[in-house]
Amino acid sequence: MTASGWRDDIQALRGWAVLFVVLFHTGLGIAPSGFVGVDIFFVVSGYLITGNVVRERNAGTLRIGRFYQRRIRRLWPAAFVTLLATTLAAALLLTPTAQARFWQQLVGALTFSTNVALWRQINYFHDSAALEPLLHFWSLAVEEQYYLLLPVTLLLVPHRWWPAMVAAVTLASLAAFLWLYPWSPGAAFYLLPTRAWELGIGSLVACMPVRGRVQRLAYRTAPGLAAIVLTVPFMALPTAAAYWLTLPACAATAGLLAAARPIGPRGAVAGWLGDRSYAIYLVHWPPIAFAHAIWLGNSPPAWVAILLCTAGIGVGAVLHGLVERPCLRLPLSRWWWAALIAGSAIIAVTGALAPRLTGNAIARVDLQPVTGLPGAACDGSRTTFDPACRTGPAPRLLLWGDSFSQHLVPGLQATTDVAFAQASKGGCPPLPGLAPVDMQASVAVARGCIAFGDSVLSWLAHTPSVEVVMLSGSYLRYTWPGVRVLRRDGSLKPPNADQLAAAQRDMVARVRRMGKRVVLVAAPPQSAFDVGQCQERRVHHLLLAGAPTDCAITPANRLAGSDWLAALMARFARDGTPVVQLAPGLCRSDGICPTAWAGRPLWVEGKHLTRTGSIVVARRLGLGAHAWELAR
Repeated sequence: MTASGWRDDIQALRGWAVLFVVLFHTGLGIAPSGFVGVDIFFVVSGYLITGNVVRERNAGTLRIGRFYQRRIRRLWPAAFVTLLATTLAAALLLTPTAQARFWQQLVGALTFSTNVALWRQINYFHDSAALEPLLHFWSLAVEEQYYLLLPVTLLLVPHRWWPAMVAAVTLASLAAFLWLYPWSPGAAFYLLPTRAWELGIGSLVACMPVRGRVQRLAYRTAPGLAAIVLTVPFMALPTAAAYWLTLPACAATAGLLAAARPIGPRGAVAGWLGDRSYAIYLVHWPPIAFAHAIWLGNSPPAWVAILLCTAGIGVGAVLHGLVERPCLRLPLSRWWWAALIAGSAIIAVTGALAPRLTGNAIARVDLQPVTGLPGAACDGSRTTFDPACRTGPAPRLLLWGDSFSQHLVPGLQATTDVAFAQASKGGCPPLPGLAPVDMQASVAVARGCIAFGDSVLSWLAHTPSVEVVMLSGSYLRYTWPGVRVLRRDGSLKPPNADQLAAAQRDMVARVRRMGKRVVLVAAPPQSAFDVGQCQERRVHHLLLAGAPTDCAITPANRLAGSDWLAALMARFARDGTPVVQLAPGLCRSDGICPTAWAGRPLWVEGKHLTRTGSIVVARRLGLGAHAWELAR
C-alpha cells in the first residue's frame, strides 16, 4: 500500500472482478466462467480486512466494537437501499410462490446468512437459480461471517502464531472443500467452512508480507499473473470443469497482491469500476433476476441483457456517489446500531406487508412438486433401495426411476388397485451401471446412483411377487451442456445414444430373465419456459414474456433436445422396451399442449407434472391398466 493506504492495483482488480461477474450474469456467453470474479473478490477482501486488523493490532488500536461499526458503515447503507428497493420490486413482479423463497433470502440478508438460506433452497448453477433476486447476497454473507470471526480470532491468538494459524485454517478449509464437493456441491459452494480458504489466501498474504527475492519475483511475474486473472473468466469450458478455474484465479490474485505492482493509472476504467464495485455488485443482479422471472426462467433477449448490464453499472455508480461515499464520511457513533436495527425492521416489515398491499398473495396457485409415496423409506436420499416404500405387503409392480417416476405416483394410484413399490432416487435415471455427472451431481453422487440401481436389481431378483417393472426417467438430462456419464468401471465419458440404448437393452434382458415384464413411461412434453410460473403470473396479472399468453406448450417452444429424446424413446421401443407416451393425454392432435385443467396447472415448472397433471393424464390414458397390458 501507499502511505495513504491506497493501492490502485487493488482497485483495478476489484474493477475487473465486478466486470467479470456482471458479464457472466448477462447470460450472453461473453464471460462463461465469469463467476470467478467472486473468488477474486474473496481473496482481495481477505487481504484488505486482515491487513487492517494486523496494522491496528500491532499499533495497539484494535477495538472490536469499532471494527464492526466500520464494517456496518462500509456495507450497510448501500445494502439497505438495495434490499428495500428489491423488496418493493419483488412485491410487484414476483408470484406468491417466488415471494415465499424471496422472504427466506431476505431474512438471510438481514442476518448475514443468505448463503445458508440459498443452500437449503437451490443449486447456484441450476437454471432456476437465475430467478432469485438475492442470489448474489450469498457471497456477501460469506464475507460478513468471515469478518465476524477474524478480528476475535486474531485477538485470541498470539501474534507470532498468526501466519501459522491462518495457513492452517486456509489449508483445512481447502481440504474440506475438496472432500465435501463430490458429496454435496451445494454445501461446498455456499458455506463459510468450505469457502474460507479463498479469503484465507488473502489473509495469508497480509499476515506474511513478502520481502526481498520473493517480492522481486512476484513483481516480475505480475504481468503473467494478471494475464491469468484476466483470461480465466473467458475460458469456454464445460461448467463442471470450469469451476476448478477458481484455484488458478485465486492463486494469481494472491500473487498480484504480493507484487503490489500498479496495473494502470488511477483514472483507468478498471479503477473507476473498482471504486464502485461494491455498489455495482449489489444492484446489478436483482433487475436481471426479475427479467428472468418475466421471461419464465429463460434469459431475456440480448438487447434487454445489454440494457440491464449497462443500467446496473450506472445505477451502481449513482448508489456509490449518493449513498456509499457520503455514509463513509459520517462519524462513528451509537446511532449506527440504532440505524441498523431500524433499517432491518423497515425492510422486514416491507417484505412481509408489500405482497398483501399489492394483492399478489390472493388466489395462490398450487405448484407443489410431486415427491411420490410418503414416508422416510421413499425420500430417495439413500444409495440403496428401501423395500418399505410400497403400497401393499406383496407389490406386483415396481415403479423405478428418478423424479419423473415420482410424479407418476398420483396418476398410478388413481388408475390401478395393484399394489406397487416405488424405487425413486432424484437425478438417477433408471439405467443401471450409468449415471450423469455435472454441476448438480458430482462423481460421488453418480456412484450413489449406480449403487442404488444395483440394489433395485438385487431386490427384484429376490421378490417373486413383482410381475411388472415400470421405468421412467429424465433421459434428456444426458444432453445438457457439460454432462458426462460415469460407468460402473469408473470411466467418465461424454454421453451418446448408443451407450444409453445398450444399457437399456442389458437391463431389460436382465429383468426379463427374472421372469418379469417391463414397460417404460416417457416424460411428458417438456417446455423451454417455466409453465407453472407462467400460469401463476397469468392468475395474478403480472408481466409475462417468452411464452404464449395461454402458457401452452407448442412444437416451437419445447425444450431443446425434445427431438433427440423422441428418437431415443423410439429406439428403446425398437429394441424391445414398450413405451407409453404421455403426450396423447396432454396434447391436441396439432401438437399444442394446454397446461392447465379447470384453472389448475398441469406442470410444476417446464418438466414435471403437478399432482393434478399426473391424475389428469393418467385417467385420460388409463395409465395403470394400459401400462400393465403393454408391458412385456
